[in-house]
Amino acid sequence: YYHIYSRGVEKRKIFLTAKDNDRFMALLYIMNQDISFRMDNFLQAHKNNLTEIFKEKRARTLVSILGYCLMPNHFHLILYEHTEGGISKFMGKLLTAYSMYFNTKYERSGPLFTHPFRSEYIDNESQYMYIFSYVHLNPISIIEKNWKEDGVKNKKEAEKFLKNYKYSSYLDFLGNNRPESVILDLSLVPKYIKNMRMDFNTQEEIFRENNKIG
Repeated sequence: YYHIYSRGVEKRKIFLTAKDNDRFMALLYIMNQDISFRMDNFLQAHKNNLTEIFKEKRARTLVSILGYCLMPNHFHLILYEHTEGGISKFMGKLLTAYSMYFNTKYERSGPLFTHPFRSEYIDNESQYMYIFSYVHLNPISIIEKNWKEDGVKNKKEAEKFLKNYKYSSYLDFLGNNRPESVILDLSLVPKYIKNMRMDFNTQEEIFRENNKIG
């Protein structure tokens, strides 16, 4: 199990519109297979209906995605690697495909992400609990920049924001039924994570208790 994260070069924003976030989430699903896939051909055949991608059958997956969160200038993934080199291959496909989309759309050239992506091995229960809470609470930074250091000042507003933030797997852990849910492989999520209450207050408490290891 690994915590993977990467950010835009020079801390630049990598998701400028809702469509950018949607595109990256679609790529999280469809690039997770051991054969090549042409997104442009698919969209042309499906009249640019991006949500149809989540119905597409895939070949053998390279990793299992257990959790994720997209932020304006970076992203977090929680991955399980099935075969040696699977994460590197998946990340190469994912970041290349999104960079090509982004550079074409915004008429830019050159690297979009810092290289290489960062990777942290997860090997104990405290780390698992911390990482899942940390990743799912991350979007609070959009409305309260210093919440990690100072605590969440408006908990009701933060909880409401998280429940409406669609670019995270938090909604899937809350049991929301949506097309993007197929991105995740919940069968490999540790049982104590599945059984853990996913409400905001519990997640914040877990984050506080285990923050020393983050």
